[in-house]
Amino acid sequence: MERCEKELSPSDVNQRLAVTKGMLEFLPPIDPEHDVPVRVLDEMGKVYVFYLSCRQGKHRKPVFQSKQWRVFVKERGIAAGDVIYLWAEENAFHQTQYRIALLKMLFS
Repeated sequence: MERCEKELSPSDVNQRLAVTKGMLEFLPPIDPEHDVPVRVLDEMGKVYVFYLSCRQGKHRKPVFQSKQWRVFVKERGIAAGDVIYLWAEENAFHQTQYRIALLKMLFS
């Protein structure tokens, strides 16, 4: 099981999640013409569908588009500096499913 860790930046929290190279190793391939839906299950059993795409223009960095990502951020009270873990695992039907977990950073 590969697992990627990412500390979230302000733009990850307020706009869209910049997808890392490590995440791309196990996520579905990017389609430059269409957003790719990625069904993600959190540690509480809630399902989110994030849309993987490439930004337009000169810097075509992969991102999870804002709509469903922002729902996840809002529902979980995520802030910059929190850490997400994303990984792929096989389910009982021998299909790949994606999991996400959150580590809230507490500041004193």
